[in-house]
Amino acid sequence: MNEPLEGRDGLSKASAHLEEIVALLKEPSGFSRLSPEQRKFVLAVVIASVVPADGKIKQCELEKLQSLLNTRMQTRGQTLHEALLLAQSGLGANPAIGISATRLADLLGIEDRCALIGMLWDIALCDYELHAKEEQLIYEIADKAGVPRKKVAEQQARAAANIS
Repeated sequence: MNEPLEGRDGLSKASAHLEEIVALLKEPSGFSRLSPEQRKFVLAVVIASVVPADGKIKQCELEKLQSLLNTRMQTRGQTLHEALLLAQSGLGANPAIGISATRLADLLGIEDRCALIGMLWDIALCDYELHAKEEQLIYEIADKAGVPRKKVAEQQARAAANIS
């Protein structure tokens, strides 16, 4: 994000990349046609959606997102850069997030989906505040991904216990 034009260009490319993937996800067996990097991007974007959910994009949330994507998901390069750009753009209300969340069960087993929900909680709680919109988004993603409410609550408790 060196200069504004480059930022807008990068954001346009990231948005187009996301729309291209969502178009595939809408097709029968579309998920199986995604490359491994496209699959990582879908997961990264779903996780990134919690950053702007409360209407504020805080530096600590972006740093937590980058850390989780780097360490837990091994996301690097252009995929990481585009996910961070989309997080900064306020993509929480993007319909692509809902479509992507409904397809998570095609990519991940229940334990991995629970871990992803845990990452959402980690980001939502890293600023020591939980906003209603963040909580609502996490539960919506979990519902669409087929994660039981009990597991969502367990992940929230784990994330809350780990912040300090």
